[in-house]
Amino acid sequence: MAEEPASGQPQRIFWLLVAAIFAVSVNSQVMNPVLPAVAEDFDATVGRAGLAVTAYLLPYGFFQLLYGPLADRLGRVQVITVALGAAAVGTLLCALAPNLNALILFRFMAGGTAAAVIPLTFTYIGDTVPYSQRQAAIGYTAMSLSLGNVLAGAIGGFLAAVVSWRSIFVIIAVISACCMLLILREPGVRQRPPQTERSWFEPFRLALEDRRHLGYFGLIVVEGTIVLGSFSFFGLILRERDGFSFTAIGVIISLYGLASIVAGRFLGSMAGRLGERRMILAGGTLITLAIVCMTLPPLPFFPLAMLLGGFGFITMHTTFQTRATEISPSARATGVAIFAFSLFLGGSIGSFVVAQSFELFGFNPTLYGLIVVTISFVLVASALILTLTEPHGSGGLAPDRRAGGDSAGALPE
Repeated sequence: MAEEPASGQPQRIFWLLVAAIFAVSVNSQVMNPVLPAVAEDFDATVGRAGLAVTAYLLPYGFFQLLYGPLADRLGRVQVITVALGAAAVGTLLCALAPNLNALILFRFMAGGTAAAVIPLTFTYIGDTVPYSQRQAAIGYTAMSLSLGNVLAGAIGGFLAAVVSWRSIFVIIAVISACCMLLILREPGVRQRPPQTERSWFEPFRLALEDRRHLGYFGLIVVEGTIVLGSFSFFGLILRERDGFSFTAIGVIISLYGLASIVAGRFLGSMAGRLGERRMILAGGTLITLAIVCMTLPPLPFFPLAMLLGGFGFITMHTTFQTRATEISPSARATGVAIFAFSLFLGGSIGSFVVAQSFELFGFNPTLYGLIVVTISFVLVASALILTLTEPHGSGGLAPDRRAGGDSAGALPE
């Protein structure tokens, strides 16, 4: 159910949603640098304080399946603004939490509501941006997401040391609330779309009735298993295997986010030249080389791995994201929500499997196995991506659509 914004409106809303993604990105990562301060403030072990991390991420993954059909019925921007406002309230309550149990509860609230912002922004892009320009637009959201990831550690850690860990939650809440209020000022955004006779489960049926889509979502589970599941252990490898200090680990890992920001800026022009299959091949090759570098002496190869991995992930993943916005146009929000859920499901599976493999076989043998799995995945995904996602009635296999073209890097108009 595509929305019909007023003239000039999509571009303004687009940039406000990019800012909202930044706030959500910082919110999702901010517990990592402030966790020791939280544990000290509430006189709790780091393990118990870490429940505040799980309390955010768990609903963030599962609530994706709620917001998709809700947005297909009520409108994308409407659901985003309500969820963003609720996330702002939940985040502000985190700053005011009197004890650890309250903080865990408020983090659950913040995670469950913030979950709507990123996938529904991709849906909004699918509704308002022509396909030829879509990956370029998604590139800007990737830059915002990566910038939030990079700054979360630096800003959160600094404020926890100089002011209080509570202050960063106030800042995130203010940014989220400002984005919500500015979006609400746009004319017509609170107008509900025409009601349909769909049942609650009808969007899921529409998104999954083409059985090829199940294969596509299966690819996304594998992608999450490889990338989210394994790359979350960067710090552990550097600390346990290589003996780096926490400060050095933070600097090295930040290179991943910086490379993602650079890649996001050039996605449109790259996609225009390479096409979608080659974007997956190129990104997957860089990710494979990144894992290879992790098996070599940490200096200079681990910093190189971060640069390759960050650039490769954005190159490959945004191609999958772009296809997700077109996989089921009649139930676009639900299709994108299933995509996000599949990615987080794969990340959960991957983090468990990789952790067990580290314990049983060691770091480098596990990384060797990941190299084999990644190569296999990239070859299969690049070969099947168009087959699994091209709508019926398009004359069979579609040509490799160019996401950039002459208008690469353009924004919604």
